[in-house]
Amino acid sequence: MSEHSPQETLSRREREKRARQQDILNAARELFAAKGFRETTLDEIAQKAEFGKGTLYNYFASKEDIFHALIDQLLEDSIVMARQCASSDGDARAKLTRYARSNMEFIRTNGELFHAIVEELHRGRKSEAARLQDIIGRSRTVANIIGAVLQTEMDAGTVRKGEPADYVTMLDDMIRGLASRQILLHGTLSPDELDRQAGLIISILLDGITVRHSKG
Repeated sequence: MSEHSPQETLSRREREKRARQQDILNAARELFAAKGFRETTLDEIAQKAEFGKGTLYNYFASKEDIFHALIDQLLEDSIVMARQCASSDGDARAKLTRYARSNMEFIRTNGELFHAIVEELHRGRKSEAARLQDIIGRSRTVANIIGAVLQTEMDAGTVRKGEPADYVTMLDDMIRGLASRQILLHGTLSPDELDRQAGLIISILLDGITVRHSKG
């Protein structure tokens, strides 16, 4: 008996529905990133996705629903990325370097959308308070996944004992800070530059920046 992926077992109608939903999300992603959530209209999203506005309502009830669906998609993508890096071949340094590189690429691809989402969520609307807490809670999944890689090294005595979540927070701060600076200065990051920056970040995290000389 052959096995099929979830995508293969979907009906044609369901596949078409998901494809159209994704077309709408892709259009909204581009507009939100360029104009911000509040300045983007449903008419613009429908036009960008090449749908009539009435058709758009068959898939999403409101602009807010589209906004929340994009957040959910980004969160899920970040969790999948972390799991893939943590379960990949190699030692902890290789896994963490892969995570740093993948995260920098993720930021490069989604940076403007992240900015639009954070700006909207921090406007203080009560209706978004629960959503913000949900995002914070789900983002801890990534910290737990990468923290487990560090915990293994702590147990082996190769990394100083500490709270793995704190280390992951420092790691993510370095990744975001360096990626944002490089993108601001250069507009993008080449594959070679992504490799170099990721290696630098993990070297600083695991080795520090002090040159240690062995005693003769």
